Amino acid sequence: MAKAPNKCPMCGEVNNWKNVDTQNKGFSLGKAAVGGVLLGPVGLLGGTLGKKKTTYYCGKCGFSHEYNG
Repeated sequence: MAKAPNKCPMCGEVNNWKNVDTQNKGFSLGKAAVGGVLLGPVGLLGGTLGKKKTTYYCGKCGFSHEYNG
């Protein structure tokens, strides 16, 4: 997923293209494995550092999409 553009990719609206939600999602097995090897049991908590997702919405055309935060 790409970073959010500065305007709506569908209609080109700039003023009504807004961030409506940001959240951390998911458990990363890869991060947990690397953390476990490097730091032991405490490192397994690194897997909870999921990906940050940001949802943008266009007030003009109604387009909505989730991007990497």
